Amino acid sequence: MDRKSLTIMVVDDNLMMQKMVTAMLEGLGFQKIIAAQNGKAAWEKLNAGEPVHLIVSDLNMPEMNGIELLEKVRTSDRHWDLPFVMITAEENQDQLMSSIEVEVDSYILKPFTPIKLEAEITRVLDKKYHPSPYTIALQRGRNLLAAGEDSALVLAAFETASHIHPQEADPYYFCAIIHERQGQYAKAKACLEKCILLREAYPKAYDLLALIYHREKNYSAERKILQRVNDLSPHKLDRNLNLAQACARVGDQEGVRKCLKVAARRVDPDDIATYERIFRIYLHAPSMTAEAETVYRKYIDQNMENPRLLNKFSLLFRGVKDYERSIFFLQRIVHIWRTEKNHGILREDMAVFYFNLAVATVEQANSLGDVEQKKAGYQSAETLTGKAMDCDPKHAEAQKLYHWLASRLN
Repeated sequence: MDRKSLTIMVVDDNLMMQKMVTAMLEGLGFQKIIAAQNGKAAWEKLNAGEPVHLIVSDLNMPEMNGIELLEKVRTSDRHWDLPFVMITAEENQDQLMSSIEVEVDSYILKPFTPIKLEAEITRVLDKKYHPSPYTIALQRGRNLLAAGEDSALVLAAFETASHIHPQEADPYYFCAIIHERQGQYAKAKACLEKCILLREAYPKAYDLLALIYHREKNYSAERKILQRVNDLSPHKLDRNLNLAQACARVGDQEGVRKCLKVAARRVDPDDIATYERIFRIYLHAPSMTAEAETVYRKYIDQNMENPRLLNKFSLLFRGVKDYERSIFFLQRIVHIWRTEKNHGILREDMAVFYFNLAVATVEQANSLGDVEQKKAGYQSAETLTGKAMDCDPKHAEAQKLYHWLASRLN
């Protein structure tokens, strides 16, 4: 392994730190060094320039941090096995589990010496370019798995790795993936339990185990496993959302609030899809529709001016029998239709919105015990259904509902 021929990328937004690491590497005999000021710039250079043999990256950086860069590297077809060394300050140790989850090869705590840097880089490069029989077998299995080869062939490779090093957790995890894909949940769970026994801090094994329990509809076990791994690595957005959903399924509303509070702090302000997921989790937790509405108004549609979103979430409220909020959202669409000149709502779409408002009004009326209140609800629904047909005379469902209401009122 000739150091002069290897290209190392140094990623750090601190110019002084970037120069210091570069100087250390040059002092160790590395001559080809590429610098980048953050993960975004590093990713662009990685895909545009000459091959890179190792990345040395800081953890905390603007635009794209070290973990986000590592995730891009590991999930790419071209760079997934690129050696990656993470540098971080001691106070960020609670974030290191996140980098371990994405398979960082090594991490170095600041401050560090050239001797420490050389030792870690040498170890990582040796593993890559002078692999042991165990590493060769494990890598072969991963390559076969990624290529979609025959399951028996893939299993054989991982079992070979396991025979070479019985106390290594990785082969059991990958065997579990194969068993899970084949629907052999008992075998998959046995492999995952062995994996966790050998390496307690193995977040992906917990995630897969939780997924299996979810598919088995054992939501209590799913929640327990997700809580264990969340205690190990509390910063992962998707896991907090999954745990919140699991808590909602077993009626743990405090657990829902706790997880979604953590998740909300980590959502990109422009990531409407994730806010929608948070909204749905709140909505399907008992007695938490008020929190759901708060999320909608604050993050998803602050001015409440998107008719399609208003209709979509009205249907969700109706699904949990919160008719008051369902009706309120649809009435907001009616208000936009009536008062704004350039609302952009097509008449056939408005027919759908009026029809949905009529249905929600009927269902709310059916939930009332008072006969006169129910009749008043039906009368309102009849008017709304008529408006739906005014907008689209061919709306068959509105026609059916109109006749049904007329028969009840007559």
